[in-house]
Amino acid sequence: MSLDQVGVLLMILLGIFGGLLGLWWGRKQAARQRGLDERFHIISSKSQASAWKITLVAIYILFILMVCGVKLSAAPALGIVLLVHMAGWASSSVYYNIKL
Repeated sequence: MSLDQVGVLLMILLGIFGGLLGLWWGRKQAARQRGLDERFHIISSKSQASAWKITLVAIYILFILMVCGVKLSAAPALGIVLLVHMAGWASSSVYYNIKL
């Protein structure tokens, strides 16, 4: 393993740790301020469902591109799917927070 690969692996693990720490801290603060109510759970479940629907559309588009001859290896394809899923989850959370 080269030094670059070790650095990338450490950054990925640091990102996972930072995300989990932020999730834990955010939920702790929301519980302290009574923010984890029924509205939060409804918005959370609806936004997760919408994000998976958006991700499914992205997967179908990637399959169509592959059938049309576009060459994508596993890493970029998974990166695109992850990016679309996270962006869909964030945008649908904002949408349901405004709507509800």
